[in-house]
Amino acid sequence: MRENLYEMTRKYWAVNINRASKATHVLSIVDGVVEAVFIPKEWKYTQVLQYEGRCEFVGVEDVKSEYIGKSVSAFYGKSQNPVKYINM
Repeated sequence: MRENLYEMTRKYWAVNINRASKATHVLSIVDGVVEAVFIPKEWKYTQVLQYEGRCEFVGVEDVKSEYIGKSVSAFYGKSQNPVKYINM
């Protein structure tokens, strides 16, 4: 069984925790479209040994976000990196 979208989005990020902690929103993207938006309240290093050194956040879903349903494919181009920091 697959985890829910929140659990799939919040865990095991290979990011700089200091930079990630400044993010105001985390977007869950499927096929270039925003499926869900989360507001991170805390970033921490995971306790899962398999993903040692990676980060995860605890947050709340923003179900009324204006970003839900919007395409973000223009921000990614041909990039293989799943993480993007965008200042808006």
